[in-house]
Amino acid sequence: MLKAVRTTADTTCMTRSRWSVLHWSALRSKARRSGRPRTVRASMRRPVRIGVAALLVVTATIVATNLAVLGVLQPEVTRSATMLNTLQESEVAMVNQETGLRGFLVTRDRAFLAPYEDGVSSLRALNAQLTAAAHDDPELAGWTRRVEAAQQDWVRQWAEPTLRVQPAVDDPTSLVVSLLQGKRLFDRYRTVEAGLERALVHRREVADARTRLVLVLGTLGGLLVAAAATLRVRTVDRQVDGQLRPAFEGLREQLSDLAAGDVERRGVPTGPLELRTMVEDVNTLGEALRTRGELVAAREAELVAARDEAELAGQAKTAFLATMSHEIRTPLNAVLGLTDLLLTTELTEQQRGHLETVSRSGDSLLTLINDVLDFSKIESGELDLDEAPFDLEALVYDVAQLFTGQAAAKGLDLLVDLRTGQGQEVVGDSLRVRQVLSNLLANAIKFTSRGHVIVRVSGDVRADGRLGVRMAVGDTGIGIPAEQRQRIFRSFSQVDDSATRVYGGSGLGLAISQRLVQAMGGAITVDSEVGVGSTFTVAFPLGLQPLPVDGARPTSLAGRRVLVVDDNRTNLDILEHQLGRAGASVALVDSPHQALRLLEAGEVFDLCLSDQHMPVMSGVELARRVRALPGAAALPVVLLSSLATVPASAEGLFAARLHKPVHPDRLLRTVHAVLLSPPAAAVGGPRDVAPAPVAQAPAGAGLRVLIVEDHDVNAQLMQLYLGQLGHRSDRVADGRAGVEAVRARDYDVVLMDAQMPVMGGAAATAEIRALPVRQPAVIAVTASVLASDRAAFAAAGADDFLSKPVRLAVLRTALAAVTADRAGADVLEPPSAATQDADAADEAVDEVGGEVLDAEVVDELRDLGPDGFAQVYTRFADQLDDWVAELLAAVDAAPDVVVEEVATAAGLAHRLKGSSASLGAAGLAELCRRVEGVDALPPAERTSLLEELPREAARVRGAVRALLAEVPVGA
Repeated sequence: MLKAVRTTADTTCMTRSRWSVLHWSALRSKARRSGRPRTVRASMRRPVRIGVAALLVVTATIVATNLAVLGVLQPEVTRSATMLNTLQESEVAMVNQETGLRGFLVTRDRAFLAPYEDGVSSLRALNAQLTAAAHDDPELAGWTRRVEAAQQDWVRQWAEPTLRVQPAVDDPTSLVVSLLQGKRLFDRYRTVEAGLERALVHRREVADARTRLVLVLGTLGGLLVAAAATLRVRTVDRQVDGQLRPAFEGLREQLSDLAAGDVERRGVPTGPLELRTMVEDVNTLGEALRTRGELVAAREAELVAARDEAELAGQAKTAFLATMSHEIRTPLNAVLGLTDLLLTTELTEQQRGHLETVSRSGDSLLTLINDVLDFSKIESGELDLDEAPFDLEALVYDVAQLFTGQAAAKGLDLLVDLRTGQGQEVVGDSLRVRQVLSNLLANAIKFTSRGHVIVRVSGDVRADGRLGVRMAVGDTGIGIPAEQRQRIFRSFSQVDDSATRVYGGSGLGLAISQRLVQAMGGAITVDSEVGVGSTFTVAFPLGLQPLPVDGARPTSLAGRRVLVVDDNRTNLDILEHQLGRAGASVALVDSPHQALRLLEAGEVFDLCLSDQHMPVMSGVELARRVRALPGAAALPVVLLSSLATVPASAEGLFAARLHKPVHPDRLLRTVHAVLLSPPAAAVGGPRDVAPAPVAQAPAGAGLRVLIVEDHDVNAQLMQLYLGQLGHRSDRVADGRAGVEAVRARDYDVVLMDAQMPVMGGAAATAEIRALPVRQPAVIAVTASVLASDRAAFAAAGADDFLSKPVRLAVLRTALAAVTADRAGADVLEPPSAATQDADAADEAVDEVGGEVLDAEVVDELRDLGPDGFAQVYTRFADQLDDWVAELLAAVDAAPDVVVEEVATAAGLAHRLKGSSASLGAAGLAELCRRVEGVDALPPAERTSLLEELPREAARVRGAVRALLAEVPVGA
């Protein structure tokens, strides 16, 4: 139908074009016959002709004026000026003669006659010039003759006689008479010369006046002609405007109406021929548009109907996907849940294998459902991105840990090289970043059968203040042909889409990842070589948010030498960067034999970090050989392994074991713990660092410790820790009671909380230092690691600073330093425990994922034994609701109500933050940290925070109750 309309319109336009030519010719012929109407060209010529005529008249006037001035008046002015100049020069010549002759009479020095003679010769030439200039003017000629006669009288009657005969020098009377006679004759010359000068000046003034008059008259004439021409041109212009403007306006209005859709309007041909023809053409165009509009409207109605059907189909698809998702997830949840339960029961190998297959298939199906739903959201434009702070470094390692098992099962090294800097958090949608990285890692592991998979993350601060993140996932897999690299980002598409393809999958992962990255303002690219591997690089911006002071990671390995053994060069570079950033001196070797040669040669190292899977010799075998070397038997060895277990025969060979990829913080904490542990310490279990539990010491052994803590749960946990470490402890609830306890008893260590009723920790420490008693070691313990808190305790005289949650290993290290000082032992001074407690606090807060309680903190607290474990968590769960209610009441309290510092909202939040972090409730601890500054928050964020706090507390309480249900009855 559209083709028929287009053909009809083209035919109509061609016909109209031919008709326009014929019509134009007819109109022009008619105009020639009748003289009306004019053409546009003829109408525009009228003002032009008038203007040209006026210009010619003005030009003629200017030329005539110039001829009159230059031909008649200017010569008179020039002659007057010339004669005046000549007359002045002749006067100068006469003055020179008179002055020279007078000087000669007075002095009789003939040198005075030189000016006289020069004046005589000059005067002849000047008089000739005057005579020539005035020869055609009788009046001036008469004046010239009189001037010459006066000059001759002075010469004949005085100058010449004086030159012939001079009065005697000693006859002053005759000399005066002669001088007076010369002066009288010279004055007569001056009078005549002045008359000629006046005549010349008068003539010049008359000529100047006539010149001005002629110029004024010429200018007035030109102006009058120009004014007349302007009036005439204006009149003609109005006439032309009256002919053209209405016609043009009518044509413009007609075209505007056509553009607005009014195809029914028709114009009346008026004005010049061209405009009449244009109006006729526009009328024809309107008719053609009306015809085409009818056809387009019919087609548009068909398209609208099709669009409505498509929208209904899309809505039906979305509803179908949502319904099917729910319907599939419900039975799938039962399948996966019951499968997990069955896997915990006694099964035959065949049954276990079948159930594990069911579990893996269910997970794959769940992943496919999630991908399809995400793709549906993206396609329908319903994808929303969150903007919230998160730790990019922790997220990357968190995702990598999820794939450690898959990589280990295929014998792959999973490595992470993260170089985005420290001291800052990023702001963005952490869930979507995690999803993109997970998709890329899953693909890399799936298509790689040997070698390694590495995640490289870097970031540079851009000019707009945002962090430009580059996240590259590289592998040593099958690679992607160049012609297939763009195809892999299409929906439901893979490199190998044949029926016999080796690798499964829906083909949605990369398509979804690309859409997510684009939604975040970034791009994803791929660089690959078949048989060598592929690297997918994601670049996108994230906002920056500075970390609080307590987010710093001050762990230092300055002065330590570390030997790193790994056959993978990339992993060596990563470990060198991580250890070197902490200040360690790192020696890298790529084979166990080279490491043994260094040790046999007498090289001294503080620690050896070895990979497990290396050609020729494994990490276990290397550790055995190191133990056999006389000079390196005590060298602690930390094992890096991709597998979940090591051989039982390796028990006791390693001081610690880390799973790849290893988080930098975990690596540094592990290295620190190993360096501070006794040389014989070793682990073989699944935890990264698991020192053997310290048996309960007999009475009287260990340190006597005073716990100054107002929070019951924190105090109870600290007492259990100290009992586990073999130390005796007492507890008081405020700083004033702590001072009195130190005054009354002899304590080795005081564990001092910061914020307490009656007296704070810093003030109590200062008073203890002023007591006339044996001074204990004071270790500050607080949920805050702000620089101001550290400075206050340091100024008060504290020996160390621990931040909550205090971990057992950190407390052991801090007390070990006190024990060493007390015994006078010659041991290496351990780094400040503050460098470890901040790490522990970071771990408790940053490593929280979807779990309510940090699994690592829970595992460590299990070392307290069933009784201590149950006591701590039961007391916490029983009092949690009261603490939250008290905190919310303090937030809502009137600002003019005076309360103790600890009873304020900030004080209560600080106290609950410490106990929550100590028991692994990192999410609740983070909310409490934000509540500490609730007064500075915007109203909306404040309301949201206070609503989230009781919800998170309920989740924590439920998790604790579930945890306590697992504790054996009667424990």
